[in-house]
Amino acid sequence: MHECTPAHGDTLVLSGILDAFDEGLLVVGPDNRVACINRHLRHLLGITRDVPAGTDVDRFVRRALVSRICEESGRTEIAAFLSGRAPAADFPCAMRLPGGGEGLFCCSCRAVHEGRLRGSRLVRFSPEPSGDGIAPGKDRDSGVDAAKRRRMEEILRESEDRYRFLVENLNEAIGVINREGVAVFANQKLAETIGYPVAEIIGEPVSLFVDEVDAGCLVEYLQNLDLNMREVFEIDLIRKDGGRVHTLMATTPIVDADGACRGFLAGIQDITALKQMEAKLRESEEKYRLLVELSAEATLIHRDGKIIFTNPAGMRLLGASRPEEVLGKAILDIVHPDAREIVEAFSARDLQGEETPLIELLVVRLDGTTVPIEGRGTRTVFEGRPAVQVVMRDVSHRKQAEEQLQARNRHLLLLNRIIGTSASTHLPGELLVKALNQTLDLLGYDGGAIYRLDSGRGEAALQCRRNMPDACLELAETVFGVSFADTLATGLPCYLEQDRGPNTSGSRLLRELGFAALACIPLVVESDVVGALLIGSRERGFFSHDERALLEAVGREIGAGIVRGMLYRRLEVANREANLYLDILTHDIRNADNVANIYADLLIDELEGEPARHARKLKDGIRKSIEITANVATLRKIQEVRNGLARQNLHDVIREEIAHFPDLCIRYCGQPVEVFADDLLPEVFTNLIGNAAKHGGPGVEVTVAVDDLDEEGVVVTVADTGPGVPDEAKEAIFFRFEREGGRRGSQGLGLSICRMLAARYGGRIWVEDRVPGRPGEGAAFRFSLRKAGRGGGAPA
Repeated sequence: MHECTPAHGDTLVLSGILDAFDEGLLVVGPDNRVACINRHLRHLLGITRDVPAGTDVDRFVRRALVSRICEESGRTEIAAFLSGRAPAADFPCAMRLPGGGEGLFCCSCRAVHEGRLRGSRLVRFSPEPSGDGIAPGKDRDSGVDAAKRRRMEEILRESEDRYRFLVENLNEAIGVINREGVAVFANQKLAETIGYPVAEIIGEPVSLFVDEVDAGCLVEYLQNLDLNMREVFEIDLIRKDGGRVHTLMATTPIVDADGACRGFLAGIQDITALKQMEAKLRESEEKYRLLVELSAEATLIHRDGKIIFTNPAGMRLLGASRPEEVLGKAILDIVHPDAREIVEAFSARDLQGEETPLIELLVVRLDGTTVPIEGRGTRTVFEGRPAVQVVMRDVSHRKQAEEQLQARNRHLLLLNRIIGTSASTHLPGELLVKALNQTLDLLGYDGGAIYRLDSGRGEAALQCRRNMPDACLELAETVFGVSFADTLATGLPCYLEQDRGPNTSGSRLLRELGFAALACIPLVVESDVVGALLIGSRERGFFSHDERALLEAVGREIGAGIVRGMLYRRLEVANREANLYLDILTHDIRNADNVANIYADLLIDELEGEPARHARKLKDGIRKSIEITANVATLRKIQEVRNGLARQNLHDVIREEIAHFPDLCIRYCGQPVEVFADDLLPEVFTNLIGNAAKHGGPGVEVTVAVDDLDEEGVVVTVADTGPGVPDEAKEAIFFRFEREGGRRGSQGLGLSICRMLAARYGGRIWVEDRVPGRPGEGAAFRFSLRKAGRGGGAPA
């Protein structure tokens, strides 16, 4: 099992036990020298003094043992065993006793194959089981109860075996050190603990396995061994690899039968892991302490409804200067009454280890003021007993920020609504009513009114009001000659606030009006004050900086809305005048063109030669003038007519437009389909077919086709065999007054009108080569329209 050496320290350990046996024992070491002779065998052999350990066994056997054995056979058996010729032997023998007579014994010889005494040999002389174990001639009274003795021997052997098994298999390291400080025994656990084989431990001074400080302590202990003190202490052992093992050592002095201390027994337990855990625990506790002490969040621990711990942040939160002001206080005393039930319920759940949610509540400080906090409790152990730890933070700043954000959102919403109202409402009365209601609803004021200033008479007239009693308005109007006169004259806001002083004239006026604060905001239009916005609050005694800025912005926006209304009315008047002029111009020009066209036809019929050629050019000029007035009229209809789109039969529209060009070769392959359009759709075909007729040259041919674009739309194509459109002009020709580059001249407004109408119908228009890649062989104008599905209404 273990390495062992023939050192006699092991027998030193067992000598006390061996001497207690009532049978003779001889232990021979592996070096064939006497290791131990117990006291009973020395008595049987008549030896009065100790046989020195290390005596040659052959000489001892010849001189002291063989001469005592009566039978030759017995002497032969022992000699064969000790010489190694026999592995074991068991035989009865008679031995001469020192007092005369003979005794009958059983001799048992065995070799030790395991343990620390491996290689040793044991010779045992036990009393003969038969009879009394006394040979003839021996006094019968010298032998005691043999059966009892044998039973004791068996018990001792069992005890020895159990002792050996226990020592070798203990999970505790055990060592024996003699008085000189030399290790004479070590079990395997000790060897494993310090990393040395057992053989290298035995015979070495214990100072080899400790540092200088601990070696001095051991020397002092050895010097005081005679005091028979048992001690328990911590000591670091040095491993063979140089590492340190922190151990707990318990020492017990070893005292022989004569009362002399022969050394001490050391029980050693490796507590390195325990020490590491203690160090980590101390480190963890220190980190936790620092974390709690330095944390910006308040930490409280309460048990049985009483606060038993608080960190500095907790004291600051509660307004305490010393922990004693908080410790021992009931936890519910620092909670607002409205939240005590929920805190009590959550504390019970926390103590049971349940997870509770984060909650917000009001904490009552020592001075009676309240602080909004956000916190959560959890189960903990404090001073060995369960408790509840609460971590909470002051959320006053967050609450203020949230309130400010909500206020700013309301302010922004108010401005957006007023801007939207002023942008969409062109009637001054409607604008003022909506603006007043929105201001009161979103800002939470109690009443208000809006006055308009009559610039001619210099008087203010009430336009609208809400929650303003007649008496209040009458008093407010009387003040116009005092405080509000400056507002209307200079355009500066005026604020009456009760908080500014209870005895001021403004405060007395507010009490008469029934308000705590009143604001008068001028409505400015183009640097002129045109009115005033009056806002009153019965609860709040002052207007904050943000509220003042917002009310003044509202006043400016209402003024801007009034300006927009004025401009809109001016624009309507100007638009009516322009349309009147346009109607007069187009009507009169069209009539003049028609008359001139008739006379041009008469001149062409009556003239010949060069005069006739001039008359035809005159007719072309008149025709262009007629076309221009028609396009202008169409543009006006596009801008003015805002009727919704309706179903139009595309097939009928195309056939009617083709009929207007009887002298033009037009091919049409159509299909019956309805599209969303209005009564201006024919203008698209008039312009596209007319352009082909004008610019296509003699013999030009036109093709009109309708094809499905997808399930929701169609593509209409008007293609001609004329000179085509160059690539660089394919986009420009759809914009007003753009030119192609010379070959087809100015397109005027016709194609621009086509583009505007295509967009009006939810489509687009473009031009391609009739023959792809050959622009000189004609152009193909295409535009898309949306189908009018069955049962579907016109798109918005």
